[in-house]
Parts: sequence; C-alpha cells; structure tokens
Amino acid sequence: MSTAIAAPARSASPASSRPQPMSRLFLVCVVVAICIWGGNWPVMKFGSQFIPPLWFAASRFLSAAILSFIIAAALGKLRLPTRQEWPVVAGVGVLQMGLFTALVTGALHFVMPGRASLIAYATSIWVVPGAALVLKHKLSTQQSLATVCSYAGMAVIVLPALLHADMHSMIGYLMLGAASLSWAMNILQIKMTPGVKLDFDLLPWQTLVAAVPLCVLALLVDGAPTFLADPHSWGVIAYTGPLATALTFLIVLQMTQRLSPVTVSVCMLGVPVVGLTLSSLIFGEALSADLLLGMGLLCLGLVLPALPSLGLRRALSKT
Repeated sequence: MSTAIAAPARSASPASSRPQPMSRLFLVCVVVAICIWGGNWPVMKFGSQFIPPLWFAASRFLSAAILSFIIAAALGKLRLPTRQEWPVVAGVGVLQMGLFTALVTGALHFVMPGRASLIAYATSIWVVPGAALVLKHKLSTQQSLATVCSYAGMAVIVLPALLHADMHSMIGYLMLGAASLSWAMNILQIKMTPGVKLDFDLLPWQTLVAAVPLCVLALLVDGAPTFLADPHSWGVIAYTGPLATALTFLIVLQMTQRLSPVTVSVCMLGVPVVGLTLSSLIFGEALSADLLLGMGLLCLGLVLPALPSLGLRRALSKT
C-alpha cells in the first residue's frame, strides 16, 4: 500500500493541487464538523474545571489514537506512513493537533470560551498573507469578499475585548493567537505538499504524534492522571477524543487538502459562531451588539466560498 500512495507524488501535476469545489455531501460533512467543534468549546470549558490543561489535550488525542488504530486495523488500513508522508504526519500531529489544543485548553483557564474560540480559529489572519507570500496565491472575487467579511467580523468581536482586557485575560488571548498561528502554519504546509493524500490511513499516526509528547509533558508537569477517578471526565474525553478529534479531524484535513487555504481558514470561522452561540446559552456569555454584528459578518463570509458548489453563482448572475 505504501507504493500506491507514493506513486501519485511523483506524477503530481499542478492541476492536481488546484482547489476542488465542494459537493453537497462534502459540504454537509463540513457543516457537521464545524458544529461538533463548535460544541467542543463549552465541553472543554466544562472539563477544564477538573482536568489539568496538558492532561486534557493528552487524553483527547490518546483516546482518538487508540480508537483510530483499532478501526484502521479492523478495516485492514493500518500501515506505516511513507517517507514522503511523515513530514505531513508530524506537522498535523504537532502543529494542528498537539500545540494548538494545548494552547487553547490552557487559555480557557483565563478567558471565556465564546470570544476565545474566535481568536483561536482566526487562522485567516495568518493564512491570507501566508498564501500570498509562500504559495503565490491570488484571491478570487468571492475569496476577497469572504476575507473582508471575516476580517471585519473578527475586528468587531475581538477588538473591544482586547481593549478592556486585564493582564490575566491578555495571557489567554496571547495563547489563543499563538494557537491560530500554529494551525495556519500547518494549513500552508499541507498545501505545499500536494502529493500526500490525507486519508484515514494517516490519522492513527497523526493522533499518536500529538498524544505521546503531550502525555510525557502532562506526567512531568501535572503528575499522575488522578482526574480519571471523576466520572465526569470520561464523558468529556469521549466527546473531545473520538467525536471531536477522530471524526472531525479527518473531515477537516480533507477540507484542507481539497480547498484553497483562504477558503479553509474562512470556513473554520464557523466554529466560533457555533461556540459563541452555545457559550451564551450554557455559560450566560452575553450576546452583545458587537458580537451579533461580528457573527453576522462571519456568517456572510462563510456563505460566500460555498456559493459555487450550491449553484448560486448562476442564480445571482441572472438577477
């Protein structure tokens, strides 16, 4: 199976790395992943009350790794990554999974999950200039409009919080900014290696790469995982691991590979829209005028990249 994966890399043409339009089925999968990840923010905030940050991140990816290894073995898809695949496996495991999750989980001890989710998923701040400088990517009209809407939405939501933040909250916001940068770097890395196909075959190794260093750090910093004695922790781990990691990361990695980096970063802003809504319902985080305006702009930015796959471009051109 290794040769079957490696062969396309040698024959990959520029056309194979071009962004592909979203089908209706794939669009549904993306929406499901966004909703699950949006729901993960209140779950992480709840779990952070009794699970230390490093153990929270470690248990999430360790449980996802165990489950994905079992499923891969049962399906006959368990194999070692090829030499070409290992850099991408390491990039996803370290940057998008391990470092991103550790920073985000730690930040939730300083800030509420609603606005925090927006900053963490604001990868377009880094991806848009990165795609232009590194990938020589030129924005289409739709991407430009979506980017403007997403930047405006982020500014409306984030700036008031930053202007009134104390030192305690600022630490959390800085951690979230570093988390979004980490994910943005991985998005660009994936787009720079079009010969590697991010299927389920690689997910066990990606989650393992994230889990091992996190488990070591958690043991050194937080000690033994005594939180496992609390029955609430098992429900939190079940959601954040198998559901919000093993399932959704597979969808999002496919999305990262199939779509342009700008479209991916804009679509991911749907996660904080869901997170903000659920946070307001569960934790009473007020949906003020700036939040509602910002969410409206983000939603508009989310819809624009999906217009071609929904067949709305022709409809708009006829009006």
